[in-house]
Amino acid sequence: MSEIDVMKSLESNFDKLDELARKRVLDWAWARYVAVPTPSAQSSAPVGTSAKAREPAEHSARSKLPKKGKKAKVTLKQIKDLNLSPKGKQSGRAFADAKAPTNVKEKCVVAIYYLRDVVNLPAITADHVFTFFKNANWPTPTDLLNTMQQAGTAGWLDTANAQDLKITPIGENLIEHKLPKSAKQ
Repeated sequence: MSEIDVMKSLESNFDKLDELARKRVLDWAWARYVAVPTPSAQSSAPVGTSAKAREPAEHSARSKLPKKGKKAKVTLKQIKDLNLSPKGKQSGRAFADAKAPTNVKEKCVVAIYYLRDVVNLPAITADHVFTFFKNANWPTPTDLLNTMQQAGTAGWLDTANAQDLKITPIGENLIEHKLPKSAKQ
């Protein structure tokens, strides 16, 4: 199969997807086949979009997209009774500082790992991760759900159920063996 054949196949299949689905597929392909950060990691808007289109958008729901072309609005809430300083355990902020994640996807994995292994939550939602971000004093990504899905594409998270986010063995290895990054890495 030639490059042109692959491009034609991509074009005919991409035309069937909405913009968000195309972005997720492209992010996945970029992460899988290119050894540098995705262009969307530097800018949240696709290449060629106007400055107006690059303005921050409301959070988008992935599990329940409305009619084609319209994004569902998701408002994330801080969980006020979530204890991120459990007695006798490392606080969420101290854990975040110790792991020193360098990008927002790593921050999502750090948050979910802490919530699962230190706080021992039975099910973790985007609201839990949002609360962790606020507690760690990290800027929240414009679209936290999409960011977690990108971390899933990297193999670190299982985001199939937005009401029960999970960390994968690859994500555990990231937290337990690769963070914080040494000067050699």
